[in-house]
Amino acid sequence: MRQVGKTTLIRSLGKSYLSMDDETLRQKWESGDWSTLESSPAPIVIDEAQKLPGVFERVKLLVDQDRQPGKYLLTGSVRFLSRKQIRESLTGRTSLLELLPLTLREAHSEKLGNFFETLHKNGLPGFLKTPAPNKAVTPAQIDQYLIQGGMPGICFKRDAQVVRQMRDSHLETLLLRDLQLLIRTKVPYEKLRGLLQSIAQNQGQLISLSALGRQTQLSTPTVTQLLRAFEDLFILKSHGKTWYFTDCGMTSFLGASRVDHKLFQMERWVYSELRAQLQYLHRSSFELSSFSTRGGARVPFVVQIEGHPPVGIVVDATQGASEKSLKSLNSLKRTRRKPTVLVALHAGEVAYLSSTGVLCLPFHRIA
Repeated sequence: MRQVGKTTLIRSLGKSYLSMDDETLRQKWESGDWSTLESSPAPIVIDEAQKLPGVFERVKLLVDQDRQPGKYLLTGSVRFLSRKQIRESLTGRTSLLELLPLTLREAHSEKLGNFFETLHKNGLPGFLKTPAPNKAVTPAQIDQYLIQGGMPGICFKRDAQVVRQMRDSHLETLLLRDLQLLIRTKVPYEKLRGLLQSIAQNQGQLISLSALGRQTQLSTPTVTQLLRAFEDLFILKSHGKTWYFTDCGMTSFLGASRVDHKLFQMERWVYSELRAQLQYLHRSSFELSSFSTRGGARVPFVVQIEGHPPVGIVVDATQGASEKSLKSLNSLKRTRRKPTVLVALHAGEVAYLSSTGVLCLPFHRIA
């Protein structure tokens, strides 16, 4: 995503830095003069590569001539696979990595948590005996993180007016410029922003595309197209039949901080923490989904990591696991052929094992 720190990180990893924001260099390559690319020492960073799709064809040719792993590091703020002229150049030659906003621990210069490794290694009773990290994440820190988010260029600013201006500018760049790389839409900026605001207020909940269309006066096909484009710009991530924002701070900026609903706020932080841990620590071997029934059972997060039993996770705004949460988890368990680990994250401070074998934890313990 834009402003997530790609350039800062990637410049520290490469010996040569070439940016497609450099119009002179871009025009040179467009004319067929690739001498700068071919003579630069590796690793070679090509920043904002999506601005010149032809660079992928050239890199493909050079890689076929010299299969040196890691020679080219390409970055972009548009999902490369969303563009056909790029997608066809990547097959079998690349590893795709997505850089996420800082987690709460990372924003405090601490190591990313690894909830699932601890859980699978120690089992349910053993997890209860495992001490919480010395620098435990607190609910107050989570509340602050939900407002500030984890975008490095924005979240450390202290002046609220400066932050608002940066958020506005960031959103305008995404919707007025980057979106046009993917779809030639004529939808006005106000409606695009309104669509994101509607999702921000309802993320984690079942969202009807037709209802979103009525709220924003857009057709259902247009809403569908825009949501796909928002995903390709890393603004949103689909999760079952709903969406979550990549950055919690953007959600709050669009109005979700005014939603006075503890469960809503807890779930959106849990999602961002789970996604970061899974994507960074279990990148090629996990599946994150949800579970629900017509009878009202709802397990918002079901995690399957290769080689381990699935983990069902509910979030509960009460001081312990409620009867409703326990019933939802047991409903999930009955539908699974394999043993399933059941976890209830609650707003209290006591960790315990329920009589039905559910691990009940303060929700901040997942970090």
